[in-house]
Amino acid sequence: MRTANTPDDEPGRRADREQADVGHLAAVLSRRRAELAGHNAVIGGGEVVHALTEAVWAGVRVPAVPCHASADPLRLRPTDAPVSCRRCLRRLAGRDHGVPEGQLTLDAAAPPSGPDATR
Repeated sequence: MRTANTPDDEPGRRADREQADVGHLAAVLSRRRAELAGHNAVIGGGEVVHALTEAVWAGVRVPAVPCHASADPLRLRPTDAPVSCRRCLRRLAGRDHGVPEGQLTLDAAAPPSGPDATR
């Protein structure tokens, strides 16, 4: 039985183990990014095809889906099928930051026009 004072719990050894864990995680995530490069993705056993972008996770660039349906890059499976996730498609088109369909744009930089413009 281990106690709190066993040699394995010395601060230096613990830091070495943590550093090794971080290094392993970084290697796994980098490899995953390379495996998914140039593909779309399916999450787990799902059927919806998601677009792929990149995010920074634990200090490493990793594949991510723009719709944020999964935060775990290890659940992503590569596919060459076209994107079917509507949220991914909207985000890729920039519509989540733009104007919804059917609504006129408001250009705050444009000079006022009309009969009240001179007041």
